[in-house]
Amino acid sequence: MRKELKFLFITLFFFTVSINISAQNSKTYKLKADFEYPSEKEKYEMWVFQGIKKLNYTLENDSTLINKDFKIIIKEYENGKLKQETLVIDTKDEPRLPKINSDFGFNLYAQNLLNYEKVAFVFDRFSNKKSFKIKEIFNDGDFSLRQINVGKDHLDFRLNEPFQIALITPPNRNPSKGELGYCQVSQGGIEIDKWYDQYKIPQFFLIYLEIG
Repeated sequence: MRKELKFLFITLFFFTVSINISAQNSKTYKLKADFEYPSEKEKYEMWVFQGIKKLNYTLENDSTLINKDFKIIIKEYENGKLKQETLVIDTKDEPRLPKINSDFGFNLYAQNLLNYEKVAFVFDRFSNKKSFKIKEIFNDGDFSLRQINVGKDHLDFRLNEPFQIALITPPNRNPSKGELGYCQVSQGGIEIDKWYDQYKIPQFFLIYLEIG
């Protein structure tokens, strides 16, 4: 009888844990994202001159996210196909890096220089920088950091599912209208095949975050 009760207790325990994990994985969380610009006119002009843009990310305060791991990935696409995937940060592989806490947030900087795109992720206690070669057909300043959360102040995500947080792209060139279109190519989440078929941009970068 005692063995049967013990078996029943263990079964109920794991069943409860399984339900809690499943509920967490299906829950939707929010990551706030918005551009930040220098308030001083001279510094703002310098950022424009240097091709610098900055996105601010903050996580909603939810206790179920505390101590979760996270990773950041940059995917580079050429002619609509994945060229390379760069793992920027993965706290599971780096035990010294801090996990999600109640004040989790970071800044994403992007700077477009001739032939190079520089990307930096800045946290409270550490930062990470990457550089990528840009095709010679592009001019200095062609690439621009764009928001994915167009029309709202946050991004929705679920645990253990990578989601897009930013796009770095040159404009959609439309000679018939005599303009460069950045707005057309940053309207929400990017479906790679459809996006490339529509805009035919030969090189761009998508940035992903995964929490869990």
